[in-house]
Amino acid sequence: WCQSMHMGVEKAISLGYEIDYTPVEAVATADAPNTLDQLAENYDIIICHGAMFNTAVQEIGPEYPDQIWAAGTTDQLFGENIFTYMPMSEEPGYINGVIAGLMTKANKVGIVGSTDGADSARYVRGFVMGLQESNPDAEYMLSWTGSFSDTVGAGDIGNTFIQAGCDVLVGPAQQAVGALRNVDAAEGVTWVGQTTSQIIDFPKCVSAAADYDYSAVVIGIMERMAEGKLGGENIPLNYNNGGFIYTFSENAELMPEETKAAAQAALDAMIAEANTIDFSNIVLK
Repeated sequence: WCQSMHMGVEKAISLGYEIDYTPVEAVATADAPNTLDQLAENYDIIICHGAMFNTAVQEIGPEYPDQIWAAGTTDQLFGENIFTYMPMSEEPGYINGVIAGLMTKANKVGIVGSTDGADSARYVRGFVMGLQESNPDAEYMLSWTGSFSDTVGAGDIGNTFIQAGCDVLVGPAQQAVGALRNVDAAEGVTWVGQTTSQIIDFPKCVSAAADYDYSAVVIGIMERMAEGKLGGENIPLNYNNGGFIYTFSENAELMPEETKAAAQAALDAMIAEANTIDFSNIVLK
């Protein structure tokens, strides 16, 4: 999660944006207000990457009207000098759902959820939408760990789904690697990933993976600053503005050509036009 934002800033710098960048790590939620006070004394832009900091940003940001703040993930607006940002994770979720629907032979798919909120909730609903549209006969099992980092709980859920006959699994957030390890150890079970590193680390079971590209947020802030805007706007991440990356496995057994073609068609539509996935009618079982 943090690495993705770090890489986004570094990418913006590599593209020619002049940014004097300092990462600040391991900030506890309770310490956030004091940390933000200190940062405001030395920096023009403060990006608070994590919903756990949203309250602190709303408290401290208005006290420093000459600073530009950015808070994510949320689609709410916090103030005139605060940008917010939200990954439209229904988009990679939908593509992964299309792949899962076409890849499952048992017509049973397992979703190892983290928390039913923010972009995780969007991801799961987008996935269910893609699954149902690509394979109306497919059923899914869904359970939430209630955490972004509970790898043990995710592993237990994943093992339960495998034993129940699910032959394709998916899961958002860092916790999902617990379930992915069990998929990697099982026979005839594949995984549709959320981060490209999962293809690298688990090449024999991960068919495809999405990834964040937070340079879309960083560049979005810089462009809006050039226009004289200091905040009061939500910046989305989507395929249309380069906010996501998508990678297919080169293993033909994990990614057959017809499945790749269907997923690529969905991806191309999202690149061409934003807001193509409306998951508002999806009711989770």
